[in-house]
Amino acid sequence: MNLPILSLLIFIAVFAGVVFIHEFGHFIVARLLKVEVEEFGFGLPPRLATFWRQKGYLLLRSGRRLEIPSNFDLPFGWSTVLDRDVTLTADPVGSRLVLRTLAFSDEMPARRQTWTDPTKQPEMYVDPTGKVVDTMSTGPSRREVKLGGQEGQQRFDDVITEIHPGTQFTLNWLPIGGFVRPKGENDPSIPGGLAAASPWTRLAVLFAGPTMNLLLGVAVFSILFFQIGVPDYTKVQVAEVMPGSPAAQAGLKSNDVIVAANGTAVTDSTQLHDIIYNNIDKPIQLALRRGSQTVNVTAVPSSTRPQGQGALGISMGPALIPSGSVIDSVRYGSLAVYEQVRLLVLLPAQMLRGQVSSQDSRFVGLKGIYDLFGQAVSRDVQSREPQPASAPPASSTGPTYFTLQLIGVLTISLGVLNLFPFPALDGGRIMFVLPELILRKRVPPEWENRINAVGMALLLAFMVYVNVMDFVNPAIVTLPK
Repeated sequence: MNLPILSLLIFIAVFAGVVFIHEFGHFIVARLLKVEVEEFGFGLPPRLATFWRQKGYLLLRSGRRLEIPSNFDLPFGWSTVLDRDVTLTADPVGSRLVLRTLAFSDEMPARRQTWTDPTKQPEMYVDPTGKVVDTMSTGPSRREVKLGGQEGQQRFDDVITEIHPGTQFTLNWLPIGGFVRPKGENDPSIPGGLAAASPWTRLAVLFAGPTMNLLLGVAVFSILFFQIGVPDYTKVQVAEVMPGSPAAQAGLKSNDVIVAANGTAVTDSTQLHDIIYNNIDKPIQLALRRGSQTVNVTAVPSSTRPQGQGALGISMGPALIPSGSVIDSVRYGSLAVYEQVRLLVLLPAQMLRGQVSSQDSRFVGLKGIYDLFGQAVSRDVQSREPQPASAPPASSTGPTYFTLQLIGVLTISLGVLNLFPFPALDGGRIMFVLPELILRKRVPPEWENRINAVGMALLLAFMVYVNVMDFVNPAIVTLPK
């Protein structure tokens, strides 16, 4: 398959999957804690189809309970018919009453329609159905709304006091993740909704999305460690040899394990670093393990090497050994996620102190992420191709190493960034719940909704800016080797 097309398909699938996992976390915890969810959407609107709806029920003022069948849908929100006079019909099915039709009168204001044809009346009033209303009247008009198919055997003129419609599972046109629409997300007066739940329940639902992203990160990095091995911090392995460096001239290669330096056994990277810089411009005898062989080389660390490239010209880390068990892989996968979270949490402070360059700390949008996926997929494809005998040893990575690594970083970043205390993000909403736990007094919902609305507007504007800058002034994004 064409590499750009393969990269695009993987990018869409991964990005959609990471967002979907986040929303699934919110959904599953909300359902476990008895918070009703009105819609769980696959992809983003506009809606393509509703492929399943759970059965729900509604309660009438008279005390009757009517079951809502899975194929009964409204073209508007169910809250429209709450606490109003309605006419319903239902069929008895065993001991239950199953809703068949729902009708009510809808009062709508008349609207003005302007005519451009000078031969006709210059203006007239029409109701929402297009029927002409007396031009001298500007009052509201009424229409009869009837929903459902064939009428049921029993008729009820009553008032709906509670509605529990069940979750609607929808398929949407934009294949980027998904969304969850909890019942009463911003209105604590709606029973069974998110805003009406206890603060501990709301916290659990809000934390669930980012937690699912972090758990996915643990799973991805655990798979990586199971593929490539787990680190042995008592051994030092060469990760990269820079071309033309003293190490390259001496014959060091990627994946060499440095066993000894000047006759001293090497057990960690700091010790080897000190030996190298204590022997600047002096030869160092290095004993290497290369596969099943032991190789001895002599390298001379140079004092003239550019800053940041190292006197010897190597990057190093702990050696990788085969994973002893799935438990070991999960343990190191969890440590990798912890380290990634720590770096992200510390990043704003490092940016303020000037410890991170503006290029390294720049946000990238969808194009930048796609470019990274293109690099990852390309490297993974190249790693599967046969190498000539004269080529240096291939890196000890699995066939999907770079793509999995990028998936892990992406899902962790989404989880952590959603916990930042900015309005409209999960972290911003969590900040409104904390005073209720501490002070036993809730922040007025109207304040919370307004602040979150402003936060969402700012967030969308920032996202547009970042994505536009991806094209106007592209960031140079590269994967580590």
